[in-house]
Amino acid sequence: MPTTALLPVVIFVLVIVLLSVGLRRLPRAALWLTGLLLPVFPLFSDTSDWDSWFDWVKRYSVIFPTFLWAFLHARPEQRFSRFLAAAMPYLLILNVLEAGFLDLLGANPLNGALVILVAGCVPLRWTREGDPPLLGFRDPLWQAAYSLTLARLYVLNPTFENSTAGLLIILVIASLLCLIQRDSRNYLTWRVYSLYIFILQDSIFPTLSDHLYPAWLHSSNRVQWQGTWLADLWLVLNFALVAALLFRRIWTRRGKSPINNSHSGSIA
Repeated sequence: MPTTALLPVVIFVLVIVLLSVGLRRLPRAALWLTGLLLPVFPLFSDTSDWDSWFDWVKRYSVIFPTFLWAFLHARPEQRFSRFLAAAMPYLLILNVLEAGFLDLLGANPLNGALVILVAGCVPLRWTREGDPPLLGFRDPLWQAAYSLTLARLYVLNPTFENSTAGLLIILVIASLLCLIQRDSRNYLTWRVYSLYIFILQDSIFPTLSDHLYPAWLHSSNRVQWQGTWLADLWLVLNFALVAALLFRRIWTRRGKSPINNSHSGSIA
């Protein structure tokens, strides 16, 4: 990719990270921003190409949980916040299931089924510094299965047009940040806020996304990958990752995992 093509991507990543840092560091401001935008979000958005249920549901499945996450951080003493902390992994499950059903009902049903299985393996246990590294959202196998199955959906499904590159970038950012986070709530905060900023940009200023991706990511070029050996190999890789993830979860449940048995009562 030429340097001139990389520059918008670098700027996009820096803006996403900086705004996410701002939302993390200013929880009260994040609460007000996400709360005020919740009802008026469609009024500021370009909805001309929101042609299906998925276009609306996918955006609000980010907008609404982000408001709840901001409330949790700004009002941690509230009883409702304790409920939110326990409910957030289940909201992430629903978020991933939406993508899985889109692929399942589209041109890639096998990959859609894999995404649904990955959703079933979303960690339900928060991890903190000192916990085993294979627990929670820091599990590299879950991260790989999650990232590659969703990336295949974004690349091969023609529903994703100018937003494809941004979604892929967010996946990469979130997964890399996961590697350096010792507390899984910190990881999920990065994921929630970075995805939130991207959804706002892609909905309110959709034409900016056109500058983020090279010609091979245009929808007309991506759909040609369907049925090629590269697409099939990607599907085989995803299948292997999800199978390994499921096998290890079953093995852990039976108490044969090297992970500390004191954590075996919850999904890691």
